Amino acid sequence: MSLAYYTKTKDQRSNSKPTKPLKSSPSKMDQRPFGYWEPNFTFKTPTPPPFPNWSLTETKPIPYRAFKHKYTITMGIRNMDWHSWIELDNQWKYYHDLKLKRLATKGDDLYKTSPKAVAASWEFLHELLDYLPVRYPSLFHYDQEKRVVKILATGEVYDLNDHNCDPIVTAAKLIQDDIAIMVENEDDGQYSLESGCITLAGFWKIKDKFQMKLDQIHTSGDVPKYKTHLGPAMNKFFRRLTVETPVVRNNYFIQTDNHLDWSSSIGSEDDDDEVNVGWNTAPDATDVNNLFFRSERQSLRRLPKTGAVAFTVRTYFIPIVELCKEPHVPRRLLNGITSWDEDVNEYRGFYKFKDVLLPYLEKMAEEQEANGLLNQMVEQNVYPY
Repeated sequence: MSLAYYTKTKDQRSNSKPTKPLKSSPSKMDQRPFGYWEPNFTFKTPTPPPFPNWSLTETKPIPYRAFKHKYTITMGIRNMDWHSWIELDNQWKYYHDLKLKRLATKGDDLYKTSPKAVAASWEFLHELLDYLPVRYPSLFHYDQEKRVVKILATGEVYDLNDHNCDPIVTAAKLIQDDIAIMVENEDDGQYSLESGCITLAGFWKIKDKFQMKLDQIHTSGDVPKYKTHLGPAMNKFFRRLTVETPVVRNNYFIQTDNHLDWSSSIGSEDDDDEVNVGWNTAPDATDVNNLFFRSERQSLRRLPKTGAVAFTVRTYFIPIVELCKEPHVPRRLLNGITSWDEDVNEYRGFYKFKDVLLPYLEKMAEEQEANGLLNQMVEQNVYPY
């Protein structure tokens, strides 16, 4: 069973369970029975101001450069500004059209929702509809009375009263992010992936991870040091995450092809045999012009009514040759990559691109330094920029 708000009646709740929402503190969150959530009807997500001068054609993507001179494996979370929950820019139309194309061709291979997460998916969509038309009024309009949302730039209309309306798919069509909903289980308190629309993930498919628990998701993907470093901290974090304290984190990868949606270099998206999908089957990179910097900005927040944890995952995608024009970036990226441990090398496909990427980064770094960059401009960027 899932979090108890929608799956248990009042008569089914024991007297030992709370009858009022727990005060949101991590220690109080630990006191909940596994899989139980008392709905918080008093919390209201802060209303954002309109994004200043936002333009569908002019607002550039935020230049996340989420790498340091020394690579360390941590969760890397930081507090999220409520006003910046969803970040849209002048690539919205490209992402939107690509999502629509993929949903039309791949269908429900790209989205799933279990009975555990139906209510959470609707709650997530309603949270978006409270946020987007206020933050980006030139792009969205939502009629709360009629329960109809319109994308002003495309003329698309989504009627929430339509019995065919899938809340998680509708939500994904509105934003540039992929979406995943995690639900706490009653048996062990672990969180499992119970809903999501994953269209642009590049390296993984929701049909492979659907209803997996957090540990299995990461161990099945051979995430480095998950069991020793990340797993215990991550499970504790999910359990203790409060409604009032959303977080964000960033990561990065090197990709050896130019496909935002699915990295074709690691194998066919249609191949269900994991033996034939992965860095082990990828060809060696031969041209730096085919290398891309792939970075994610992930937000995590607990939904107040259902208690589910909602992920949004926005992917940024830029050619390495463009990235390396930025001051200090080649040296910092080179230092970061060469500080990877061996298990990180294997996980991130290091041996498939190192012979092309590392000399190029060194060359570009030396050119910047020879041109006096170190004397002209002190490296002032603060992670993750």
